[in-house]
Amino acid sequence: MRLFGRSNKKQMTDPNLGLLTQDRRGWSGHLPWPDSSQRISLRIESTGEPPNDSVGTAVWACLGNYSTLSGRLRSAPFSLWQPYVAQRLWEEEWPTSPEMLWAQLKLDGIEVQRSGEIVLLYAFKGEVWPDAIFSVQVSGADVHPLHLDD
Repeated sequence: MRLFGRSNKKQMTDPNLGLLTQDRRGWSGHLPWPDSSQRISLRIESTGEPPNDSVGTAVWACLGNYSTLSGRLRSAPFSLWQPYVAQRLWEEEWPTSPEMLWAQLKLDGIEVQRSGEIVLLYAFKGEVWPDAIFSVQVSGADVHPLHLDD
C-alpha cells in the first residue's frame, strides 16, 4: 500500500539472489535462467526475517544440478498430468507422454518453503492453459511431484 507516495514494502539486495521484496508471506524476486534470457520468479516463505546465505546457496545448487535432474524432472509433471490424459481438453498436441508434456512446459518459478525445501513451478508455454502450475519438490537428487494447480 502506498501512503503519500511511499511503499511500505521492505527491499534488500541479497548477494546471491539479487533484489528481494518483502510482503506478508515472505520475500520475492526474480532470477536469471542460466540457459536463456528468461527470468524466473523466486518466492521465499518466511515470517519476516531476511533469507540467510544458506537459502541462496541451496537455490543455486538446485539450479546448478538442473541438467543432471532433467530425466527425473521430466517424469514428475507427467505423473500429475496422468488423470487428464484421457480428457483431451484441447485438440492440438495433447500431451500423452512425459516427453510431450515436458516440451510444452517451462520453469516458471522457484519456491523456498519455510522448511528449506525447494519447489520448482512449471507452467505451460504460451496460452495453452495459462493458469496451470505443476509443483515439483527437489531435495538433493530426489524429485517428488506435489500437485497440479489450476
